[in-house]
Amino acid sequence: MARFPSAIPRQLRPSRRRHVFLALALLFTLAYFLHFSSSSLDDTSPPTHGSEFAWLQHHMNAPLKTQTQTQTKLTSNTSFDWSTSLYHPSNTVSVQNPPQLAKPAKPVAKKSKFDEAVAAVADIDFGVTKDGSGRVNIFETNIRYLGGLLAAYDLSGREVLLTKARELGDLLYAGFNTAERMPVDFIDFERAKMGEGLIVEGSVVSASPGTLTLEMTRLSQVTGDMKYYDAAARVMDVFEQGQNFTRVPGLWPIYVSMARKDVTNGNQFGVAGCADSLYEYLPKMYALTGGLEPRYESMSRAFLEAADKALFFRPMLPGNEDVLMIGTADVTVDEKEDMVLIPESEHLGCFVGGIYGLSGKLFRRPEWVESQGVKITNGCVYAYRAMPTGMMPERYNMVPCQSRDDKSCKWNEELWEREKRKRPEWKEHLPKGFTTAKDPRYILRPEAIESVFVMWRITGKQEFQEAAWDMFEAVSIGTETDFANAAVLDVTKAEYPLPKEDYMESFWLAETLKYFYLAFSPPDVISLDDFVLNTEAHPFRRPKKPRVDRPLKV
Repeated sequence: MARFPSAIPRQLRPSRRRHVFLALALLFTLAYFLHFSSSSLDDTSPPTHGSEFAWLQHHMNAPLKTQTQTQTKLTSNTSFDWSTSLYHPSNTVSVQNPPQLAKPAKPVAKKSKFDEAVAAVADIDFGVTKDGSGRVNIFETNIRYLGGLLAAYDLSGREVLLTKARELGDLLYAGFNTAERMPVDFIDFERAKMGEGLIVEGSVVSASPGTLTLEMTRLSQVTGDMKYYDAAARVMDVFEQGQNFTRVPGLWPIYVSMARKDVTNGNQFGVAGCADSLYEYLPKMYALTGGLEPRYESMSRAFLEAADKALFFRPMLPGNEDVLMIGTADVTVDEKEDMVLIPESEHLGCFVGGIYGLSGKLFRRPEWVESQGVKITNGCVYAYRAMPTGMMPERYNMVPCQSRDDKSCKWNEELWEREKRKRPEWKEHLPKGFTTAKDPRYILRPEAIESVFVMWRITGKQEFQEAAWDMFEAVSIGTETDFANAAVLDVTKAEYPLPKEDYMESFWLAETLKYFYLAFSPPDVISLDDFVLNTEAHPFRRPKKPRVDRPLKV
């Protein structure tokens, strides 16, 4: 059995006063938002009024549901009927209003919301799902529910949350009880209890098995039971062994087979949708383990160098801005194995800027902070600001320059005209530089503000806080409804009120609003020296001593 390193964790503090650890995802935030109203950047109070409004509306209308239909107040569940919107946003509330920091003016209200959420969690039976089948997705359950429970425990010290985390962790651990000890993608808890139904799927997205380490490791740290850490470590053994034997060494294909322990065959590569959190967790695991697991440094370095060469491009822009966008790569399966860059970017990839910033600090590569971290983050900020609504489309295309130097990347109107005419998705109203907005929606995603927050904490550059404010204003105005906030159908047209979809994802509360809040909070609020955020923005406390780490009781 793999055991967690028992040496004293290394101190991995960044070299600047702005904290650096991670920005990956808080899934649990249990309390009640303070009502601040920030009117300008000079007001140091973080923007919380949107989160308070949305959370209160959701709580009144659907306290145990996954989504809120923001225009009709109907609700729906897409996550096993386990109250995702309770888990997901609850530690956002704790971040903004930690129980031990509640102001005397409203102590009862703040504590009662937290206690109410804890009580609701204590009553949940994780062995029962909405349809009674007991079948759940391990990846989603791990990052949302287990991550949320662990973060809420780390923030509050409530033993019931640790008890529920272990209860759920044991159910997920059963998903590794296969012949090769590789996890299934979906698990039926009822059948698993009887030793049935565990068949490792033939092909899954790489993010699914690759995003189990952070939560399982933290569960081992707080319980002292190494079985969770061991289970996830076996999976990472496979990824480590295959990393440099793919068609793009350093990167893994988007689809892998854990049934065959095959993470090398495949010709599509990317670091955004379907692969994102696999890469995100590598430097974060290095941070969570206090630098005691050297393989996470070597794996991080390999993917960061490979992604920079294969996937990033400088777009040709009318203002000649020096930013980077993230595409995907397709390798033809022939003797030449030529690699083709596909210059299609998506909102999901915007987390990468923060990962380069974090990794640059962790691994003493300052050039990663400036050359990739700043430029990728600014590329996403550009995509927000370029649209008339101030919001970034879900997916879009641009014209890549031949190289990243200024001489090779000057604006060429004729070239842009030719390229856009090749695209059937081209629309006349799109801003110059864009050749498509293939998916013009904004669905309340957090990845861009996530990187803006991380880069602000790492560099202290005012430009990132200014960008955060611009984004917050645009998103607040564009997504607000009578009941909460809603996904926007088309951000390329400023025709207010903007057409919207009738739902609000729980990650709006758990992640997006949390990162907006943190972007305007003092650096000691979820300090990146002390916490690692998972891919759902749930903060895990970094251990200060080997193996078992128990927070102070609140």
